[in-house]
Amino acid sequence: MLNITDPCELKAADIYRQAQTVASKTSRGTDGHWYKVPEELPWQWHLWFDGGREVCSATFSKQHHLWRPGPVLPLANLTTGEGVSEVLGELMSSQYFKDPPKALGVILHVADEFSLAEISQTGETSGETAEDFQILRYNLVDDPREVLADREVSTEANSWRLLPFNGASAGQARCAAVTLSRARESFLQHLLACAEGLRMPVRVAVTSAAVESLAAIPLLKPDLAGGCLIAFSFYKFTAVFALGANGELQTARSLAHRGGSSVPTGFGDILWNMALGAELDTPKVLLVSAQPQVLQSTSQELELYSLSRQPIQFETLSLSEHPALTDIPGHRPEFLTYDGTAIEQLRTGQSPLTQTETFRSLWSTWARQSFMDTGKLDNLYPTQRDLRLLRFSSWLIYLMVFSLITTSGYGTYALFSAMNHPSWNLTPEDMQKTQAKHNLLLEEKRQIDITSRLLQPRSSGWVTLEFILQLFPEDSGVRLENFQYSAEAARQIATSRKSKGKGPKADAVGITRTWTLKGLVKPKALELLNTLNSQRGLSSFFDRIADTTGDESYRTSPTRQLTVSLTQSRNPRFNAEAAPGDLSRDATLAFPFNFEAIITQTMSEKDPLAMPLDKPF
Repeated sequence: MLNITDPCELKAADIYRQAQTVASKTSRGTDGHWYKVPEELPWQWHLWFDGGREVCSATFSKQHHLWRPGPVLPLANLTTGEGVSEVLGELMSSQYFKDPPKALGVILHVADEFSLAEISQTGETSGETAEDFQILRYNLVDDPREVLADREVSTEANSWRLLPFNGASAGQARCAAVTLSRARESFLQHLLACAEGLRMPVRVAVTSAAVESLAAIPLLKPDLAGGCLIAFSFYKFTAVFALGANGELQTARSLAHRGGSSVPTGFGDILWNMALGAELDTPKVLLVSAQPQVLQSTSQELELYSLSRQPIQFETLSLSEHPALTDIPGHRPEFLTYDGTAIEQLRTGQSPLTQTETFRSLWSTWARQSFMDTGKLDNLYPTQRDLRLLRFSSWLIYLMVFSLITTSGYGTYALFSAMNHPSWNLTPEDMQKTQAKHNLLLEEKRQIDITSRLLQPRSSGWVTLEFILQLFPEDSGVRLENFQYSAEAARQIATSRKSKGKGPKADAVGITRTWTLKGLVKPKALELLNTLNSQRGLSSFFDRIADTTGDESYRTSPTRQLTVSLTQSRNPRFNAEAAPGDLSRDATLAFPFNFEAIITQTMSEKDPLAMPLDKPF
């Protein structure tokens, strides 16, 4: 295992070096399994022990919902931590899982002890709301002495986790602290050290078997509605939970077995008093055990108590014969809360207990609380985000070094090539010849550029005809009597600028094109002309001609200016009552209006189609 020091005790440079060591010798920066809780991992190893001679070992493939008996682990090894590497090597094979595990979640179900500690009611929170429960939960992990009623406790020997009593009535305790010893943590520490050497993510947890058994009751006894006591018999103790009439947990007790007996001393009196405290009209008890002889002796005890003292109704539930535990190694109900299929059956089932706040919270939080504070161990290591940032910074350093070497190499090569270039050996006569050849090529390029500009198409006759057709479509109600088109260079502008000496010398001259149209028009056709009487309509008309003909000289541009002069008047020859014969002799009688439009397009000297002033030759 790496020698990790608390980052709070290190300087910034030492923290960086320690993070580099973790990134290089572990897979924490690339494997997200390091940052999950054990029940979230696809491969799980469950260990259950009650203080007897054997340890129940089981493996669970979460993806395949498959339980298998796990590797044999003697109770002595669970205490001393010996043989951990051999067991871990067995688990990494495909003997216990369908596929070799890439990570392992180890959950230690403690069934040899179960005791309850009182929560202090003098603090800021007393468990009245769900938020209070969460605050108490975290306080029990961080500073249990501030939460427990007994301040003289040893945090090195024990750990505590919260158990809420959602059904507690007024005046009763709303919660209690479940206490477990930390004697088994050494085994898990050895397991973590061995797994870290193998670069395999292993996450561990220590849970209370008694609380997990309570969470599995709705699946073991679906018809149970509450208003009873549930007694789970283990090897060294019996855990008793009191459910109110609404199915909510009201209180719990741990009864130790004395003198090797499987039945607690004064068992009947304790159950009777708990029933009275839970306000049960008739004491009803559900006895749960995996040993038939334990159920038999407990039943005899309660039968004698009912005959001699107070009547108690009871029934037994044998775990060894329960159908829901057939596929579970050791018939342990504690394992059921980690099976997603079983939990889904509980949530969607018709059992009355599934609707209670007690069991919903047990499945989501309280039953799977880990009594081993792995958070403090995780805080010693950099987070996954820190390790990814460290890896990115390492790549950036490598890239910078590579860039520096490449730049230096290229600069050296360029300097060497320049120093050995043939131009260093040129004589003045050779340089003059090269300069003359270069000037000749530049002159030829200038001539080619000017010739290409001169030969650009600037005005086409067929496009001018298309201009008229686009302006006045067929049957548009227009009679065109006169049309003129002209294109000329704007020499006066170029000459004036050159003569006055203002601005740079112009190397081109703009072009002005003019379309003059005269004719007669009917009222409906006036809309065609009116669309040209705005800058937007005129620009849209010219763009349409450019799209139709492919002539880019009609395309609107900041270097081109469009103007229009439109004059409309009434036709004095119009005769609304003219006969068809008169119209055939004189068509002008049918048009009530005449018009004259002058459209001008001015291309500046900066336009690509401007005429160059320089001669190519």
